[in-house]
Amino acid sequence: MESPNTSHALTKTIGKTMSIADEELKIFKILFSEIRDLAYVTDTQGNIRFVNKAFESLTGHKPEDFYGKSFAPLFDEENLGKAIDFYTRTLQGECLEFEIRFKDTGIVCEYKSRPLKNEKGNTIGTIGIARDVTERKRNQTIELLFHEIDQLALHGQSLGYILPYVCIRYVDIFSYPLVWIGMKEPDGTVSISAHAGNHADYLKELNVRWEDSGKEQCLIGRAIKSGQTQTCDFVEPTCQHCRKRAYLYGLQSFIAVPLCAQGKVLGSLNLYAQRHGVFDAETVRMLENLAARISVTALITLDQQQLRLQSTAMASVANAVFITDSDGNIDWVNDAFTKLSGYTLEEVCGKTPRVFKSGKHETAYYQKLWQEILAGNVWRGEVINRHNNGRLYTVNQTITPLRDTQGKVSHFVAIHEDITAQKEAEARIRHMAHYDALTNLPNRTLFIDRLQQELVRAYRSKRLVAVMFLDLDRFKIINDTMGHAFGDTLLKALAERLKNCIRESDTVSRRGGDEFTFTVPDLAKPQDVAPLAQKIVETVSPPFHIENHEIHVTCSIGIAFYPLDSNDAEDLIKKADIAMYHAKEQGRNNFKFYRDSFLLRKNLV
Repeated sequence: MESPNTSHALTKTIGKTMSIADEELKIFKILFSEIRDLAYVTDTQGNIRFVNKAFESLTGHKPEDFYGKSFAPLFDEENLGKAIDFYTRTLQGECLEFEIRFKDTGIVCEYKSRPLKNEKGNTIGTIGIARDVTERKRNQTIELLFHEIDQLALHGQSLGYILPYVCIRYVDIFSYPLVWIGMKEPDGTVSISAHAGNHADYLKELNVRWEDSGKEQCLIGRAIKSGQTQTCDFVEPTCQHCRKRAYLYGLQSFIAVPLCAQGKVLGSLNLYAQRHGVFDAETVRMLENLAARISVTALITLDQQQLRLQSTAMASVANAVFITDSDGNIDWVNDAFTKLSGYTLEEVCGKTPRVFKSGKHETAYYQKLWQEILAGNVWRGEVINRHNNGRLYTVNQTITPLRDTQGKVSHFVAIHEDITAQKEAEARIRHMAHYDALTNLPNRTLFIDRLQQELVRAYRSKRLVAVMFLDLDRFKIINDTMGHAFGDTLLKALAERLKNCIRESDTVSRRGGDEFTFTVPDLAKPQDVAPLAQKIVETVSPPFHIENHEIHVTCSIGIAFYPLDSNDAEDLIKKADIAMYHAKEQGRNNFKFYRDSFLLRKNLV
């Protein structure tokens, strides 16, 4: 977007605009008419109140044709359902980020949407920004295809499998009606090695030669002979000899990209489109990159032993790659390896992969790895390595043994795919699921899990487990007088004090609000927990210094025991809670056992 605060700026501007006067709406239009992204405003009925100039280029429609009208005609059935869902949720108060495709242009946009409120706080519509991410999505798909080609080559797939796969994927990705790959033959002809699309019949009568010269030479032959990409629209005079037949199949434009590797032209990648002007400069560059990948793949397949040991064959591989001899000594690394590990070829050549060993894997892990690859089997698994600067990173590792002409393992090719970010994201998700966002203490879910584990151990050891329930005394007064933000700061400071009170084997968790729970395992008798409970009471009592304020708080603690009070985790927490209220009834700033509470309540009945 134009800036991270664009959407907020829109909210403030439009919220005032729609509720005051059309004159101010004109001012808003001036402010946001020139930004590259689509700025829009809708009312509560889904009618468009404002869009900027980007609307026409993204949707294919003029803004004036949609003012005061529903946005529904902009989307096909599938994307309209998404649009209505996100629009409804935005009106209900959600601030959303999502992707939707426009029907008439096929452009995919990334939206940031939020409710639009008037000066009274009432929702009067939605406001948002949409950015064209079509190119980004396409590039991501292309990069994925490049990665797939690399993996197919490195895992020993034949050229007869890889080339048809490439053709099929390009038809799927870009909806080209015909894609085929022609290979240069010694007799001057071009053979059809692979093809895909709905117009394969077009190829039946195709007779292409590359050794011919002159003005009438086929563009495919010209691309192969010159090593230069050739493009044309069939309306051009140079395509007169093949125009009629192309038009019979609805083909309007064409490109032939030479397959070149190590100074040799192997053939050409040929694509057809049903519109003129499809193969612009950017598309040509993308197709030339693809052709380079295909070329490398072809050479690997045609001369496997030679090219597996040469850096030029692997230089374009997206993932980190290194090659070792049969003893595990590194012979070669690619640029991606250096970027991932921090080691250059000069630093690791002749050394084993132990140089980036992290110490996070047992010896048995590496023993099993070597057992597999020495037997000639491909090994795959996650590995934690150490960067040259000392930091740890995680990769998906594939090690493929290479055999010489006698069938003996002579080298190993290792491919490393960096999954550090993925693993870190998974760890963050796990942490969020089990820890309180404010205090970073274990939450209810994790507390119950740990308590249940302690109950199992206590059953086996015939020991007691104490569950303590802590509640701050009169904490509501602090929230009401100082504000919830101040109260949150106090709770975070309290959490740090509580963590420092307990043993390593104990657990303190935030249950919610100002309530905290503890597990205290491995007790011989109930009285053994009393010193800890008293310590916690005394730890809470000293004043907290927050935002130039001195705050005094106290706490009340209830305690229940396994197996004396219950054998069930949830029931123990409930009974500790009852005991805590007994402590409050007895004057606060103290602790009480559940059995004392139970007896008192029984006598009162």
